Amino acid sequence: MKTIMLAQASISVLLIVISQTSSLPSPGLPKLPLPQRSRIDTRILESMINPNGTKLECTMTVEDEFKGRSGLIPIRYRWQNFNVFIDPAYNSNERGLINNAMYRLSQVLPCVRFGIWQEGSRPSGDYVHIKKASGCSAAVGKQGGAQHMSLASPGCMSMGTMMHEMIHSLGFYHEQSRPDRDDFVIVRYQNIQPGTEHNFNKYSSSQVSTFGVAYDLRSIMHYGSTAFSKNGQPTIIARNGGAVGSTGDLRNSDIMKLKRMYNC
Repeated sequence: MKTIMLAQASISVLLIVISQTSSLPSPGLPKLPLPQRSRIDTRILESMINPNGTKLECTMTVEDEFKGRSGLIPIRYRWQNFNVFIDPAYNSNERGLINNAMYRLSQVLPCVRFGIWQEGSRPSGDYVHIKKASGCSAAVGKQGGAQHMSLASPGCMSMGTMMHEMIHSLGFYHEQSRPDRDDFVIVRYQNIQPGTEHNFNKYSSSQVSTFGVAYDLRSIMHYGSTAFSKNGQPTIIARNGGAVGSTGDLRNSDIMKLKRMYNC
């Protein structure tokens, strides 16, 4: 049986051994030092600015959208072992930031085993390849085999943005994609950049589940008010006049949905 070493992103951050059929802690292996927790970025998630002054929005390609269209409901889109391979293009500090985001999620989702493939290994099975590409994007739910997540640096390297994309991979769409979203927000399609309208799609209750959790305008999965704006005007406004968009960290509503989806 082929045995491969993985870095375990759990509270104790152990090295684990992954086989083709199971993923179990391996006793007696040395502990890895946990990088210092980075301060949570409290800027609005969808207003991250890179050095060139352009916004880096979380995008969903049309292909990903339909491939994972009902990913919140079928069990096959959920992970038992959420393993990632971090592209060698990232430096050690960037790898540490990604590790911190996984560590934060592992704290609130203990029923899922989070693992990071060691540098130089050849990943196999179901895993997420985190690539240092342009933009911030991820397929929704487990797709089977290798699937990609894009985290540009530095624009996508805040704690909130990385967790946002990882939660997509765990099986969640944006908060404003919920079937009840029109009760809470108004989407201003006239202000949206042409070709990006699919990022504002709303899904029916037969396609996605809210898991009985109330709509949260400040969810880590909610777009900011000017996401994908072509003219600087709002693309999403709250019906109650409140603020819209993530504060950069997990909300209680996000944690509740994750726990209910994965039966934690």
